[in-house]
Amino acid sequence: MRKLLLCLVILALCGCEVIKEEDRLIPVEPTPQDSTSTGRRHVLLEYTGFRCVNCPTASELAQTLEHTYAGRLYLVSLHPASNPFTQGAAKYDYTCPEADSIYQWMGGTASTPFPKGNVDMQLHQDEYMHDPSEWTTMVYHAMQDTVIPAIDPKISYWIIEDSILGAQAMPDGSVNTAYYHRHVLRATYDNKEDIVLSDTWNTEQLFLLTLYLDPIDNHIINAYETKFMDDSSYGAKY
Repeated sequence: MRKLLLCLVILALCGCEVIKEEDRLIPVEPTPQDSTSTGRRHVLLEYTGFRCVNCPTASELAQTLEHTYAGRLYLVSLHPASNPFTQGAAKYDYTCPEADSIYQWMGGTASTPFPKGNVDMQLHQDEYMHDPSEWTTMVYHAMQDTVIPAIDPKISYWIIEDSILGAQAMPDGSVNTAYYHRHVLRATYDNKEDIVLSDTWNTEQLFLLTLYLDPIDNHIINAYETKFMDDSSYGAKY
């Protein structure tokens, strides 16, 4: 997994300009000193694509679960380029190399039907990817696990952009060109110092999701999300 994360950083840095230290992002709220300071939180990963007609319904379910477990559940939408549901016009491209790497690591292929979901990057019934009909049960069971393992976790930083306006195939067969894509994964990093931002991202809708990972199997043992702010006098900060 370390090799995977290193590859993700290399891919993310390609074609991006490094942000100077004084131009980096700072969270609006203070980041906890460790993964146990604010209680355990879980993450629902949603594999989706703008060509997937059933994905809007699944997204609504995911947001319902987020509201049900407010403050304890975070959402991340991954648009893997290797799945045809995400492929199309460049202006509707919400993919990133990291999403595809995680997708393939979980066994996703070009023929995997969407939408699919996963909780905490952990196996459920010996599989990583599950239909929306299973998400409610998976999240419920995850919420019963409130104990944070007393281990030294690995840390990964994920850049999330929310409410990206674009196109989406809808269940009735139409195409909604004013659809808001929620909680979209933009990039992942091993270190905060390596974080770079694309000028195509809306900094007002960016979040930094800090993941604490089990060093043995890389599943998420805790998470913490902070919002980015854009201060015109200092530039983008984290």
